Amino acid sequence: MNKNIEIKKVGINGEGIGYLDRKIVFVPGALPGEEVVVDIVKRNRGYSEGKLVKILKPAKNRVKPQCFLYDNCQGCNMMHMTYLSQLKEKKEAVRESIRKYSEYDLSKTVFKDVIKADKQTGYITSVNLPVVRFKDKITFGIYQRESKYLTVMNRCLKHHPLINQCLNDLETILTNEDCRVYNDKFKTGLRFLKVKLVEDKIQLVFITGRDGLSDQTVKQISQLPYVAGIFMSVNTSKYQEFDETGYSKLYGSSRLEMYHDDKKYLVGIKTKLPENIDMMWKENQIVKTMVKDSQKIISINCKAGFLELNLDQEEIIAIDEKKYHIEDAKLNAKYLNRDNVKFIAGKVDERIVTHAKKKIYDTLIIHGDRTKISEKIINTIKIARFNTVIYISQSHSSLAKDIAELDKSYDIERIAGLDTSCHNTYLTTIVKLVRKAR
Repeated sequence: MNKNIEIKKVGINGEGIGYLDRKIVFVPGALPGEEVVVDIVKRNRGYSEGKLVKILKPAKNRVKPQCFLYDNCQGCNMMHMTYLSQLKEKKEAVRESIRKYSEYDLSKTVFKDVIKADKQTGYITSVNLPVVRFKDKITFGIYQRESKYLTVMNRCLKHHPLINQCLNDLETILTNEDCRVYNDKFKTGLRFLKVKLVEDKIQLVFITGRDGLSDQTVKQISQLPYVAGIFMSVNTSKYQEFDETGYSKLYGSSRLEMYHDDKKYLVGIKTKLPENIDMMWKENQIVKTMVKDSQKIISINCKAGFLELNLDQEEIIAIDEKKYHIEDAKLNAKYLNRDNVKFIAGKVDERIVTHAKKKIYDTLIIHGDRTKISEKIINTIKIARFNTVIYISQSHSSLAKDIAELDKSYDIERIAGLDTSCHNTYLTTIVKLVRKAR
């Protein structure tokens, strides 16, 4: 049944929020200030879900999405609003999460406008995609969760142009070579493709069934001028942490060279890079400014250590659970003569306890993911009494829940937001917490 609704605000997933019979209605694609016609497609006890049928009164910040697949692809749920509006909504979402989950007083907290991305399209340099068959071609795409609509990803506006060129070239080669997509019954065929672009050179990883890749197919791919390395992993299990099992090199070099500020970094095949490398360097600079008065730092979930390798403190302990991250970090530390940083592989919540007991560190840096950190880490922060805690996260709800555990001991001095993932609701947020005076 269609209903007329006025949209009041934006939800955490980019959907419009209105009210019907005093109950919240989530309407994807609708904007605050709009009057819309909505088809109520699902009713729950506390809320309803609606499908946007018609816009009776459009918002001033509504724009036509640049992407021709926008109506069916769920990857860019904010592309229908102006870019500056996206940044405002993301900032407000962070503030709202902190208000909701904690007792911090944000009235004295410095939180400037979100730092916009230099490029809003063409910035993604790392992709992981399923291999699929579509219209008699081998290609790469994602099936949307609810609609099961296949989004073919070889023309994505957010991909770096060379990523899209690579996907199209591979589509041609794999189709011409009569390759097959993965068959779960026979455990053969191509499953996933991982593409990493660094300095105009590409590493490729194919996750395959038992049959792998033929020599002829590898030869064809190796002749693409931008391909620097080809790797393969035979994996027929449902477990999809492919980096844990290792890769076989089929062609090229095992490491790529990445440059920034006259420094060279070696990037291994397993090294996790953010999808927006340019914004990573900006993020690092902000953190560097926030810890300028620190002397001794512990950093957890450091990955390959690109932040820690650029900090000048007298002592830095950087911990990550992935051995391959630490191997790359140690290699680059040696190459760059960074003797002040010690990289350690191991369980984070165990290692942080060990080091916090041994010595006094004044600052803790937390590289958060999209889940809460452990209770053990929270307790260690309380006991170790770090003067400063820097929390970096792309999930403002997880961030807010974690720092809420510390609101009795810490104040929020500064928040910085960087738009590392344009046109969707993710925002890289950096929070500086300082211990309250006794």
